Amino acid sequence: MTIATELPPEAVEPEVVIADAARPSLLYSWLVVGFLMVLYTSSFIDRQILALLVKPIRSDLKIDDFEYGLLTGLAFVGIYSLAGLPIGVLVDRWSRKGVILVGVTAWSLMTAACGLTNSFGSLFATRIGVGIGEATLSPASYSLISDLFPKDKLGRALSLYGLGIPLGSGLALVIGGQVVASIAQIGSIDLPIVGLTRPWQAVFMAIGLPGLILALLAIFVVKEPKRHKSQAEIDSQPTIGEALSFFWQNIGAYAGLFMGMGLLAMYGYGCVAWYPTLLERVYGFTIRDAGLFLGISTLIFGGGGGLLAGWMADRLLARGRPDGHYLVSIGYCLGFAITGAVGSASASPYVCFPLIALSLAFSNTIIGVVAAALQILTPPRMRGLISSLFLAMAAFIGFAFGPSAIGFITSHIFHDDQMVGYSLAIVAAIFPTLGAVAFWLGRKPFLEQTRG
Repeated sequence: MTIATELPPEAVEPEVVIADAARPSLLYSWLVVGFLMVLYTSSFIDRQILALLVKPIRSDLKIDDFEYGLLTGLAFVGIYSLAGLPIGVLVDRWSRKGVILVGVTAWSLMTAACGLTNSFGSLFATRIGVGIGEATLSPASYSLISDLFPKDKLGRALSLYGLGIPLGSGLALVIGGQVVASIAQIGSIDLPIVGLTRPWQAVFMAIGLPGLILALLAIFVVKEPKRHKSQAEIDSQPTIGEALSFFWQNIGAYAGLFMGMGLLAMYGYGCVAWYPTLLERVYGFTIRDAGLFLGISTLIFGGGGGLLAGWMADRLLARGRPDGHYLVSIGYCLGFAITGAVGSASASPYVCFPLIALSLAFSNTIIGVVAAALQILTPPRMRGLISSLFLAMAAFIGFAFGPSAIGFITSHIFHDDQMVGYSLAIVAAIFPTLGAVAFWLGRKPFLEQTRG
């Protein structure tokens, strides 16, 4: 089964014309994408802030590294992945604006609720709530943005949305570190109703509650666009089994996107977890200085890399290369492998610092380009479900295996904490390169299915 067979040949061209005519203005569409990017940025700040609170949470809740790892891993990523399937079904069948509103409200309240916890179990439960809330945003946004833009602008639109990753990660490091330090200096706060609040609890409340303002703004900024479906799609909403069957029948093209992004994300999430430690152990940075350097580098290079990827993919598509999204992804994987491996293993700060900063231009910044290819490959009525599967796999492979692989090599192969740079280099050289291979192998099936 191929995508080209979803409609009879004589119906293809009229459907495209109708869909383009039904779209809102480009100005409004870009406004919506910009706002969704702000929501995505907010979600990543809420997601990443836990990494800055390791010491006080461990001290107050009397937990060890393993339990803290469960808070950052299983409590968030595991639930984030599992929640994807039912949320994807909702996206395909219900208002995407409604899904986003519920999700933003849920993760904001759950982040603030983390500040009310006083035990490992209660904090674990609220982190589950954060994961479920955040699992709503990207599947709904991918589907919504795909109905706002024609195919030749989709790469740039989804890359702009994807800037939420480097912006959220960078702001969490730069601003989050300052907020944590400032609140820590104030000490415990006696809040009305809540009572005596520890500094780390106040941080969760400070970053969670403003999300409710964003949820309120979303009511007025985001309008549910018309789903661009053929009459056959309108008359027949697929079951979960039919969507999964379509996915399996087109597994060659999907595997390239899923595995390519997942393998790149292994080093993408791994370097986020271990670059601060590299700078601290090998070059004598304080955690605050490392956060400032990496945060600014992420904002500059990560933001620029994401926008450039979307622009290049759309340019290639306009020049008659329908596999442009795959080609850009291959280039970014190889760029990530080279800059990450050489920069991490270098003994010279004049080589290490510029290259690890540059590597952040390639760190998960192609997610918008990969998402655009996914939307082109997938019929509109199935985009929510299949996008959820994609995000779940990329997050699970990246979060579950990337940081732990680097730590395992350092502890169990080198047996030397100072060798963390070489552990980073090994993971950088292997997994993004394998990601490039996966994207390359997915090109041919993608071309066959989109061309019919």
